Amino acid sequence: MEAAVRRRQQPGAAGGQGAQPGASFLQARYFPFFLILFMYFSGCFTPTQAKSSMPGAALLLVVPSGLYYWYLVTEGQIFILFIFTFFAMLALVLHQKRKRLFLDSNGLFLFYSFALTLLLVALWVAWLWNDPVLRKKYPGVIYVPEPWAFYTLHISSPH
Repeated sequence: MEAAVRRRQQPGAAGGQGAQPGASFLQARYFPFFLILFMYFSGCFTPTQAKSSMPGAALLLVVPSGLYYWYLVTEGQIFILFIFTFFAMLALVLHQKRKRLFLDSNGLFLFYSFALTLLLVALWVAWLWNDPVLRKKYPGVIYVPEPWAFYTLHISSPH
């Protein structure tokens, strides 16, 4: 019976039945996704600045894309992986700018989505910074509470 329970648990899960996977397992699970995004981003440069613009309709889609990444980063607890990817993207932009290469519309869209995500995560953390229950649940230097934890604590539970 114990072998069957162990087989049902996700790799990296600490604890008994129904335990959440550890942070290192979650970050490892999302690593290929962010690596592919970065590889895609590295090909989004053009030698002419005239092609470095984004259509207005694409600007409207940056908001839902940023919200999606915000939810992925906060609920998946993958902030460290996200921030390293964002800084790698920023370093690549600065490096390519020295070569007089500019982001095309696809690169701008991804970069703006990540920048908006970083802003949303910062606002989320600042808003919940002094919440004593969530601070206890998410101890440590990097404090990024999950939206589901906020919902179950403050919205769905009767006061």
